[in-house]
Amino acid sequence: MIHFSCDRCKRSIDPSEQLRYVVRVEIRAALDFEDTTEDESSRDHLLEIEEILDSAEDGSSDFVSDDVYQQKRFDLCPSCYRKFVRNPVGKDSVELNFSEN
Repeated sequence: MIHFSCDRCKRSIDPSEQLRYVVRVEIRAALDFEDTTEDESSRDHLLEIEEILDSAEDGSSDFVSDDVYQQKRFDLCPSCYRKFVRNPVGKDSVELNFSEN
């Protein structure tokens, strides 16, 4: 039997008793290009980036570093899943407590 554990809280996840959630994150560098010459305007930069990323996915490229592209996969228990969905980027929330005046 395959053992699953939550990547956030490290608790064991038994798929026969509870749901296991898989979160996949793809991180790409935002590459903005300026058209400086007429030759550059004919290039398809998005196609070039897509080809580089496709080669990175199958492991055939040493060109793409972790600074440019990463894929991550996480298993989450139901409790951590709910926390993740409410705040996926981990931003501190501001709680306002108003008086009843």
